[in-house]
Amino acid sequence: MSADRRQEATGATLTDLVARARRTVLISLSGRSGQLAAVRTVLGDLETRTRTGPGRITVRVLGSASALRELSAGSGAAELAELRVTGRPLAESLVRDVAEALVHAPGDSTGGLLVRDRAAVRVLASLFMGAWDASLPWRDHLLLDAYLTTDTAREVLARLYAGSTDAVAARELGLSLRTYRRHVARILESLGVGSRFSGGTRAAEMQMFDVL
Repeated sequence: MSADRRQEATGATLTDLVARARRTVLISLSGRSGQLAAVRTVLGDLETRTRTGPGRITVRVLGSASALRELSAGSGAAELAELRVTGRPLAESLVRDVAEALVHAPGDSTGGLLVRDRAAVRVLASLFMGAWDASLPWRDHLLLDAYLTTDTAREVLARLYAGSTDAVAARELGLSLRTYRRHVARILESLGVGSRFSGGTRAAEMQMFDVL
């Protein structure tokens, strides 16, 4: 089967699953362009369905910052779905109502595996929610972008991850110890973590800086 035919088949399966959703749709993104296109289509279908039909379906989409940025471009994804950012690599999956799932493993040359075994689907949903709980809401990520992607913040984050002492890190960056600690406090508050190690680890997972 050609790549185009596989993409069409995957898109058709996603559309069918989402059409039968009544409560929840959980989507993890690999960043593959074909998956992003298919997910953008099903989110558009859900938006139309929400406007014209009764009830609201909870839609959660988890992916890297770049994948979510591409998904959101020119679409209403951020308004329809809850989006969260993770730096962990994800296999493609869509779980419907904890009843059915479509899973596409990296390197899989087929259209993905349709899972209907309830126990297996519950495991997939549980894995998704574990990654979801450890991730950052998309809107928070956007708010952080302006500061945490500055050169100074990225340098501080790299030193937090490396375990440098405040005095050494401040000297390397040409900052006073007081100013460096102000940057650290702002970073930890922005990331919602309570320790320097957690701040560096969270930022590394989200690929906010180049590891020293």
